[in-house]
Amino acid sequence: MELSAVTEDFDKKFSATALHLLTEKEELFMGYFQKFENGEMIVKFRASRAFPRKNEYVEALYLPSKLKDHREWGDITYEHLYKNRLKGSEAVCIWQSKSTEDGFVLVGFRGIELSFAEYVSKAPNALIFFGPHLPPTDYLSNLYRLSQDNYSRSVSDILDYSYTSVLNNPLLIKDNNAVDFIYRQINSSPITILQGPPGTGKTQLIAELCARLCKEGKSVLVTALTNRALIEIAAKSASKKLLEENRIFKTNLTVDEQKEVPKISLMKQLTPIQGGLVLSTYYIVSGFAADLAGEDAFDVVIMDEASQAILPMFAAAYKIGKTNLWVGDNAQLGPVITLNDDRVKANGFSDFVEGMLTLTTKRQYPLYQLTKTYRLPQRSADYTGIFYRGTLISGKKDSTTRVNSLNRILNPNGGPTLILTDMAISDAAPAFAIDMATYLVYSILQEQPKADIAVLTCLRKTTRALQKAIALRLGLGNKVLIDTIARVQGLTTDITIFFIPNTSLIRSLEPRLFNVASSRAKSHTIIIADKNILNFAQMNRDVRTFLEKLSKESCMYIPARDGGISLHLADSSAIF
Repeated sequence: MELSAVTEDFDKKFSATALHLLTEKEELFMGYFQKFENGEMIVKFRASRAFPRKNEYVEALYLPSKLKDHREWGDITYEHLYKNRLKGSEAVCIWQSKSTEDGFVLVGFRGIELSFAEYVSKAPNALIFFGPHLPPTDYLSNLYRLSQDNYSRSVSDILDYSYTSVLNNPLLIKDNNAVDFIYRQINSSPITILQGPPGTGKTQLIAELCARLCKEGKSVLVTALTNRALIEIAAKSASKKLLEENRIFKTNLTVDEQKEVPKISLMKQLTPIQGGLVLSTYYIVSGFAADLAGEDAFDVVIMDEASQAILPMFAAAYKIGKTNLWVGDNAQLGPVITLNDDRVKANGFSDFVEGMLTLTTKRQYPLYQLTKTYRLPQRSADYTGIFYRGTLISGKKDSTTRVNSLNRILNPNGGPTLILTDMAISDAAPAFAIDMATYLVYSILQEQPKADIAVLTCLRKTTRALQKAIALRLGLGNKVLIDTIARVQGLTTDITIFFIPNTSLIRSLEPRLFNVASSRAKSHTIIIADKNILNFAQMNRDVRTFLEKLSKESCMYIPARDGGISLHLADSSAIF
């Protein structure tokens, strides 16, 4: 049903008029090719129009001359553009920066196919269109095939189990050597589950475990939803010796990844290697598991980002690994599926969709939780700890980032601040609040030009509005990320601006999304919301506790005013 839903959803985009996707939905973009540099394609976009977000996957299309003028498209569909492209390639946006030309931004892409690169390189300033990326149908097909495996005891143990609620609170890991603790546990149990709240060093722990296991001659597989998570493991200092000995392998290795981790080796076909570490995404691993005739191909399988996996992916990992460690966080982002909630509930699919949540609340597996966060100062840890029964302590040693012009807003001990203003109901892009967010970014960059800043929101329309406003008035350097919360789990920033428009509050205040947005920053999180947000009756208990505590401790109200906010004020006290 999910495979059908994904296909139907993409078919709607495929059959939509291209002009509608370009001007109304802002899911089709147009830019001018500049050059290739270090394997990256650089494209220039008008800042007044939408352009791809960082980490957004798109299809790059080079169209024939007769289709390049969007004013002549009429009722032409996206499918028509796609099928009539001269050349095409998958692409992912990796950076954005201000252009030397006013009104333009430069955007870098990686993952460009060689034939596409060769073609557009011959046409400087060529117009390139970027449209919706093809859906992950192969991954879903792999999991469907796996679910039909009637011979694997491991698959049956996961998918045919009668799940009923159990009391299974995680055992808290409070000592400083979590690696030793988990190492002993995985040597005594075929399945171990580890919950890692924000900034608790999950990636470092995985890298250290892999180094120790490979040193013992074991074959180790680490799988994750994203390639980014895998590369971060390979880039850790704990992986250095394995890299130097050419014992780290990755499937679907790109030029960009090899540039970032030069000694990583390409693995063309997934296979166990004694004493070697193999890195591969859920997509590749699911196919390997579905095709595997036997079981236990690897000595150890570690699933990272496990809270984002549906139940059959756990069956895939269990089938191919003698020992399994599943690492994730039920209080952060869950699986992204296309089937709506009503269909999931009506068909009794909740256990199937929420794989890690099901395995930790409806089965008695060994379950542990990390408690020391190395990202968050103690004040932030106290607020984020609301989502973890008050179990977080800070191990952060460096001081918080100071912005003197915002002293009236930012707490000297770091952590969250709530700024309330006036937002019209159902307005996804409130002008004054967007001006305020832009001004905050401006103020931070004026004093801390090297600070990493994230501007996060739940709605794509709000993201586009923030992106255009900040790009037009400030430019978009590599230090500023503007994105939806659903795409940033694992992100670490110095300062986060969490923007909550006065619409779709059920979505913005959904506890897992709220937790992710408010726990990215090493120093400060500024939450911008409507003055009446606490009157929202359907608010989750933990989110309400967070906001009510914050409203009493660190909150200010700034009434919306006509004319917006000037970016040339020398004294921010005129506003705050």
